[in-house]
Amino acid sequence: MAGPGTGDLEAMIDHDNLEEFADPRNYDIEEGTATEPAARFYGDLAERVGGPVLEIACGTGLVTLPVAARGVDIAGTDISRTMLDHARRKAASHALDIDWIEGDALTLALGRRFELVYLTGNAFQAFLTDADQDALMDSVARHLVAGGVLAFETRNPSSHDLVDRPEESPWNRYVDADGDVVTVSGTQRYDAGARIMHWTTYRRRTTGGEPHCRVSRIACRFTDADELRARLSAHGFVVEACHGDFDRRVLDDRALSIVIICRYRPTAARSPSGRATRAETSGRKPAR
Repeated sequence: MAGPGTGDLEAMIDHDNLEEFADPRNYDIEEGTATEPAARFYGDLAERVGGPVLEIACGTGLVTLPVAARGVDIAGTDISRTMLDHARRKAASHALDIDWIEGDALTLALGRRFELVYLTGNAFQAFLTDADQDALMDSVARHLVAGGVLAFETRNPSSHDLVDRPEESPWNRYVDADGDVVTVSGTQRYDAGARIMHWTTYRRRTTGGEPHCRVSRIACRFTDADELRARLSAHGFVVEACHGDFDRRVLDDRALSIVIICRYRPTAARSPSGRATRAETSGRKPAR
């Protein structure tokens, strides 16, 4: 999973925003089942749009590998070497040919273009400022063919508990890669001005009679659908579909997610006044 730019990080948080991704084996156990709807959604989309495909912030390949298993030509990029190394091992064990690229999503310059670029796992929320989101969209534009598709999901602000909860609450429980039972709990602090949630997670287990606790922190920005549409439009992206989840339910205030599919039309980029700089033209079917 990619993090925001270094300068913005230093100004807003006192960690690298990658602590959640330090243990890839157990990350897969904790998150694996939850990613199945995303794997189906982006796999279906990749088959409709066609390759080549790029997944930004691919992590351990929880979605990349199932998409590749459909025969899609796909590459995955992530800022975390630890996560990518684990992804490479998994791909090799399944004889899947995937190009894994270590790099910051904001400064990628791969020298090639793709028919589809997507982010999943709510990775879009790791880009904590307007400048980060703008840089991400510029980076995607550098890597999409004209008329190519960008897709991603993000948590819907209107349906989430955006308040401070300083007391630890139980979140999850699972058996880790070493056979130990792990109990997961956490706290949250919401910065309403920056629209950033700061989650702290505690993973406790007992090994050989000794208690252990791993603490990780992550910051995620919440952006509503109207702002997403405006920002995408300013960068030449035309929204073709906006769903409330991977099952394509209607996006309303109760929907947990905002799932966006848009088409890159550089001629449709809008000026600060909101007016289109040139007439939009389209020769492709909607990707929704």
